[in-house]
Amino acid sequence: YGIAEHDFQIWVGIYARFGKGPLLNPPKVTGDFRLNLVKWKQENLASISETCIHFGYRSPGSVYQWECLYNKQGPQA
Repeated sequence: YGIAEHDFQIWVGIYARFGKGPLLNPPKVTGDFRLNLVKWKQENLASISETCIHFGYRSPGSVYQWECLYNKQGPQA
């Protein structure tokens, strides 16, 4: 189906944890959502995949970018 294996594994993890809800209606991305996600990832030494699954968020590339921005510019970024 042209889906990357890594993305598919995240989707399966989200489905196993929450059901189809977050896959069909992803969480609203706000500044607070981004900050909470990055802080949780770093406090729990979690991988990007684990973080995506924990938050029901299916875009690992965004998580990576948010963490890089947070590490360079702090929480105000």
